[in-house]
Amino acid sequence: MGGILVAAAIGLFYFSTWVVEKQKLTADEAVLPAPGVVRLLFILLSLTLAGLLVLNITASARTPELDNNAAQEWVLSILGFSSGALWGSKWRPVRAEAIEWLKSERTEIILAGLLVFAGLFLRLVFLLQHPYPWAGDEAEIGLEGVRLLAREKTNLFDTGWSAQPNVSFLPTMFNIWVFGQTMFAVKFTSVLTGTLSILAIYLLAREWFGFEIALISSAFLVAYPVHLQFSRIGVGNIFDSLMAPLTLWLVFRAARTGRVVFFLFAGVSSGLAFYLYAGTRLVLALAVASFIYIGVTQKGFFQSNARSLGVYLGGLLATINPIAVFFIRHPVQFMTRLGQESIFLNGWLERHMAETGLTMGQVFLDQFLQTVNVFFISDATPNFLNFDRPYLTIPGAVFFVLGFLHSLWRLFDRRHFVLQMWFWSVVILGGALTFYPPANTRLVMISPTMGVFIALGAWQVSTFLLGRKVKRSRARLLNALLVLLLTLQNVSFYFIHYYSHRLFNHPGGEIAMEAGLELQELGEEYDYFLLGDPGLVLADMPTTVFLAPHNKKVDLTADTLSDFSIEPGHGAFVVAIPEHKDILDRLMEQNPGGELRFTRYKLMNKVLYYAYILPPGAVTDP
Repeated sequence: MGGILVAAAIGLFYFSTWVVEKQKLTADEAVLPAPGVVRLLFILLSLTLAGLLVLNITASARTPELDNNAAQEWVLSILGFSSGALWGSKWRPVRAEAIEWLKSERTEIILAGLLVFAGLFLRLVFLLQHPYPWAGDEAEIGLEGVRLLAREKTNLFDTGWSAQPNVSFLPTMFNIWVFGQTMFAVKFTSVLTGTLSILAIYLLAREWFGFEIALISSAFLVAYPVHLQFSRIGVGNIFDSLMAPLTLWLVFRAARTGRVVFFLFAGVSSGLAFYLYAGTRLVLALAVASFIYIGVTQKGFFQSNARSLGVYLGGLLATINPIAVFFIRHPVQFMTRLGQESIFLNGWLERHMAETGLTMGQVFLDQFLQTVNVFFISDATPNFLNFDRPYLTIPGAVFFVLGFLHSLWRLFDRRHFVLQMWFWSVVILGGALTFYPPANTRLVMISPTMGVFIALGAWQVSTFLLGRKVKRSRARLLNALLVLLLTLQNVSFYFIHYYSHRLFNHPGGEIAMEAGLELQELGEEYDYFLLGDPGLVLADMPTTVFLAPHNKKVDLTADTLSDFSIEPGHGAFVVAIPEHKDILDRLMEQNPGGELRFTRYKLMNKVLYYAYILPPGAVTDP
């Protein structure tokens, strides 16, 4: 009931804002203390809810009711603080200015909209067929969404699979609620996130460098193969490429305009980064470092924006509060991914130095070079890619280097300083300081910067041509041709070469996927038995479990063949890899009456597995 009243109060705030916009206060009304009192009440309400939230999530005995209350207290504390901050700043929507801008910038809006639509199309087309097969990590995230939807998990301020906060699985849960328990529902989260990141880098690049560079930056990201791949796989890494440019756009727009609403949203966005993929936490450091650098280089920034920076901090604390408390109480969960991947925290560095005889400096240099080389020289192998080419084509690499050097030359310009900081922090923390680089999964956050550097390189060439008396229209045409060339190269590689050469293929994943799809067709009354290889595939692989959650799943071997038994009234779906066809033949002799099938690799004329299907009632247990 309390939550309903608070929500109603916040709704009244926004309604009153609309009224004020329609009918401005008189001079006498404007000096009344009511706005300050209302602001204080909202902020006190937010603090109270935040305190209750901390008490709630630290309670030893968890119940679904407590978890529901915690989620409501979190949302309402953010809304309460936001309402108080906006009320205190006399904020109101700038509808008239926005409408006027929409009219005057119609061409730009159409072009940006077309890019976003193109990005969405390339992330949706053949989504379930490419990349193939579906990854087990996708299924793990899907299963977390299923658990949230079924209320098997109710505590949002805890971690699930791979120590990721449960909040990160909410979009997948919603998609499963809408589309059902399908792999499309899992992948659609990444599709939308990847598409929105195109818009986010457009906004940031426009804030930094203007319309033309924004257009080239976002156009490159539309078909950039690394970004395309992670936009089509239902894993959380793609959040990095959205949250980094979005938060930095809010930070720089706040610094330029001084408007409280942008400071507030920047704080909320910085806090939300802690609820997503582990690498996304770097966004908070980037945002804080950006504000510090702006304050150091812009005279009077801290003094003139002290209250607004307080709003940023308040929005950050209100948002990050519960997950920060959780990580403080469970530091092992916070360090899980770092401990797994960092060269310093798991003994890898010492072992590697002993095995190779290299010094620490030599190891770091080798790690660094392996990470950097993947942009231009080395193939982008493992970690969800397995490309047989570097990240960039030759034309892309040339313009990237031009733009990168241009940015480096202007390093102390706040825009270039933050751009370089963003790029190098990911290269070092996500690449050089993790073992077996290049760690493609941890370099996704770099994707938007690639487009910006290429756009800066193209702009440099345009500037040179304009200095040579080349018409601006021709310089723009050359930029358009560059974007078209890079797009054609990247699209042809990703959708033709990469797909037809089966570079992403994993036999175990293909067996788990195809067997799961066959189980879906057969129905829940079929028990699943697998004669496989434990090093390759297991019966209860996440993909199979996600696709066929209710079917019994058993691993069989030659030694356990006598354990083969079917639940009363059930049939059997027995799968054998080609190496175990002889064991399957023995089982067929002992259990006649079924049908033998075989499934080929999707893109190769070779048997993937044999399947023996016994209908219900065909076998009577002794």
